[in-house]
Amino acid sequence: MGNALRLYTEIETVRGRIAGQGSRPRVYCEEWGKPMLRSQPWVSELVSIAGGDFLGTPATQAAAEDVIVADPEVIVIAWCGPGDRVPLEKLVKERAWTGSQAVRERRVYCIRDELLTTPAPILVRGLQALAAAIPPEIFAAPEGLRRIAGVE
Repeated sequence: MGNALRLYTEIETVRGRIAGQGSRPRVYCEEWGKPMLRSQPWVSELVSIAGGDFLGTPATQAAAEDVIVADPEVIVIAWCGPGDRVPLEKLVKERAWTGSQAVRERRVYCIRDELLTTPAPILVRGLQALAAAIPPEIFAAPEGLRRIAGVE
């Protein structure tokens, strides 16, 4: 199957499985931590396909305070470079996000960077990871998706 057809097929599969799910969770996606940068426009599109509402304007700088005010239901970190090794627990504490809905419900995720930061056929796997993070009760977690263990 060609890459374009595979991407289209996966998009339609995800859309079909989330149809009728009701509310769309608010999702904050970050591609870099210092300065904090929201993910690219194609990630915003994938978040929408996976059933979420992307918080903010893609590819713009964010502030930790603004994220807590927006109170995302899902936080996705996909920094360029560290793969899936972003220290989620440390990050949440440093940014004072422990009171956010996403943290309280353990819906903070690290997605391996190349799954979302590369506008290429690998985005199919990024969509699968987002789908497992946004409506986790519908999709199994694929390789490259790591969930926060918890914050004390």
